[in-house]
Amino acid sequence: MSSLDQVYIKQKEKLFSLYKNNLPQSIILSGGEIELLSDIAISFSELIVKSNIDHTFEDFLNICSNENHKNSPFVYMITKIYLEDKKRFKNQIYRDDISNVHTFFQTKDEIDQKRVCIIKIIDDLSIEASNSLLKLIEEPNKNSHFIIINHNKAKVLQTIKSRSYFLNFSKLNEEIFFENLNSDISTNRDLFNLTNGSLSLSRNFINHELYEIQDHFRELLNDRKLIKSNTASHYSNFISKMFTKDEDISIFFDYIYLITSYEVKSMARQGKEREVLNLLKISEIVKTYNNFFKSLNLDYTTLIVSLFYKIKNV
Repeated sequence: MSSLDQVYIKQKEKLFSLYKNNLPQSIILSGGEIELLSDIAISFSELIVKSNIDHTFEDFLNICSNENHKNSPFVYMITKIYLEDKKRFKNQIYRDDISNVHTFFQTKDEIDQKRVCIIKIIDDLSIEASNSLLKLIEEPNKNSHFIIINHNKAKVLQTIKSRSYFLNFSKLNEEIFFENLNSDISTNRDLFNLTNGSLSLSRNFINHELYEIQDHFRELLNDRKLIKSNTASHYSNFISKMFTKDEDISIFFDYIYLITSYEVKSMARQGKEREVLNLLKISEIVKTYNNFFKSLNLDYTTLIVSLFYKIKNV
């Protein structure tokens, strides 16, 4: 068993206890390691739908460590989908996206066959979708279960939270982080500080080689006169090289937002008040443009040209 398999053992023990004793209709797994939580959710759903087998805790751990999860007709996952016509991921999960859940739960099959709906992640649900989900949770069925993945606790409706079993997953410690991030030591340390120890975010950044732009972008933040007329095109070319057409480019905006936020803290420690204020403005600009990209059907090259123009003029 790898070091990563040993992560969140107490939480897995709690899930297994719920499985063996009184399984709630809705369980929320909350934490920053979205991909790890997703794997745990899928593994736990496999355990639930095979209710005719007397599983042990060791069985559950073995399922968790198995990277090749089999698709089950009794497990239904809801996540943001890629819009081929608009060349981007959907901004949110809407009510229409969860409209099939009721049908999924009502499908006739073997007696007492349990079904599980996994929502990845509830933070992406629109208000209408959240209310529709609440209605489903309020209509309990002993064989219908939700496993809900959550990143930001504040983005869960209190009415959903109050009707669910809430399980918190703390951030990984440095030892686990460094053991499981396949990169050189200096990059690992930078990413740990930048992402506040998030393995999922760091892996995303490494997969797209975003660390290649880190030093250059920091230079631009600290000396905005270095931003030239061709700067935006260089960054656009970098994105087109590192991202395939069906990958979520908002990861790029997340990355430069975290770099900016880190620089704010660095300048604050040095007592550079004026630069802190300027960087805070830039941070809000980057955040706004990230939201623009996620919610509007805009070409990223156009956004990046406008983004660097705004940054230069702070």
